[in-house]
Amino acid sequence: MAAPSGPGTHIREVIRGFENSGHEVIRFIAGGEHIEGNQAIQIKQRAWKKFIPEYIWQSLKDYSLLRLDRQLQQQLEALIAKEKPDVIYERAYYLMGAGYRAAQSTNTPYFCEINAPYPEEKSEMNGTSIFHRRSELNEKSQVEATRKTFVVSTALKQYLTDRVKGSENKIIVTPNAVNPANIHIQSEKVAAIRKKLNAGAQDLVVGFVGSIFPYHGVDLLISAFSTLVKKGQNNLRLLIVGDGEILGQLKTTVKQSGLEHMVLFTGNVPHREVYDYIEAMDITVMARSNWYGSPVKIFEYGVMNKGIIAPDVVPVRDVMKHGEDGLLIPDDESALVDALTFMTEDMSSTKAMAQHFCNQVKQHHTWQHVSDKILEAMK
Repeated sequence: MAAPSGPGTHIREVIRGFENSGHEVIRFIAGGEHIEGNQAIQIKQRAWKKFIPEYIWQSLKDYSLLRLDRQLQQQLEALIAKEKPDVIYERAYYLMGAGYRAAQSTNTPYFCEINAPYPEEKSEMNGTSIFHRRSELNEKSQVEATRKTFVVSTALKQYLTDRVKGSENKIIVTPNAVNPANIHIQSEKVAAIRKKLNAGAQDLVVGFVGSIFPYHGVDLLISAFSTLVKKGQNNLRLLIVGDGEILGQLKTTVKQSGLEHMVLFTGNVPHREVYDYIEAMDITVMARSNWYGSPVKIFEYGVMNKGIIAPDVVPVRDVMKHGEDGLLIPDDESALVDALTFMTEDMSSTKAMAQHFCNQVKQHHTWQHVSDKILEAMK
């Protein structure tokens, strides 16, 4: 039984893997199958919200979340009584403990995946609340209640091990992955993308796919690209796929640099079409990432046999070796310029690294592989 809080890519693919292996999965999803993200747990914002201190506002949201959590526990216990599942497998969520409490009350074996340090992430991204300490205790109780906890990086495992003593042996690292069956390339679309970029056969397209937020380092990529062009590398083009809060700012930067004819911003692109854009790229870049998350994009870049420049952080080092699978760099513009220079000037090495990581992804980092590893650990 899967009891996630939202239908993210990770949990959907894990469920598919369970089913492919012959297991029946009964879904229990907060807000329903078609609610995206945490839409189901947001309290309605009103015009007077701006007059409320952020700490109080976040506390009200968390209180609403706790009320929902209690309702979900009752619903889940009723479902367990009806279906009598062999196990509960849950995708953890900030402050919510319905899954492990229902498992304990019904004496059902409980497993979960934790994809972020939720109390810390909540404080950093949205601000803290009166329930912050409670969220930390909930996270601890959740790990203590599991037979196995699955995390996406060794950095996240260390974070939980430090907070829950004696938990090291039951925390399993299962990095994110990719489903090659989802990739369908339209060659005409790829050709049209490169044409729109004014990219000829001898030109190299450097690309990024993802959310356009400060912490993804797209500004760093644009600055490094500008530096290379100024050095005379006029055979380069830059393709930025995605949308986000600083997209307008980045467009202004490109315009002021006089690089509009060499840079294409796509805005939002349906996910089924994203692979056409990746296919149009020669070198892919993810300049920044957080310390704990396993970036899905590097696996998508990898399975498509693209040269990869990625951040030198623990979750990336979990799956890539510098100089063998791609180039891993610090959060520094000069390092990115050097990496881009190397890859664009030595395409034979770039292609060799791309092929090596492509093989690694196909062998070890598919969602079916992740699901199989989880199932093996649950025996």
